Amino acid sequence: MILAYIISSSAEEAEKIAMNLLEKQLVYSVNIIPSIRSYRRDGDQIVKQERTIVLAKTKSILYQQIEDEVDTLQQTGTAIVFSMPFVQMSKKLFEEIQSNTQG
Repeated sequence: MILAYIISSSAEEAEKIAMNLLEKQLVYSVNIIPSIRSYRRDGDQIVKQERTIVLAKTKSILYQQIEDEVDTLQQTGTAIVFSMPFVQMSKKLFEEIQSNTQG
């Protein structure tokens, strides 16, 4: 099981991505965190951006399908996807993810 961490350029794009992943049963649930400040280095400059985060609980086997789906849905070419494994989780959550996603 993983937490897919999806960085989107807007709340609208994030919602579109989240709903699509849910409808295709690629994720069990999502949390959308709107309007966060993001800072990164670009050469000698520090760049500040506004981003929206989608956190999605799912099976690790579905990661590549999620990344591919996000690539087709993003509008600006800036959506970034990575995952973090769950080290521990409740039995109930494990069962919910198993029964409500593909595979």
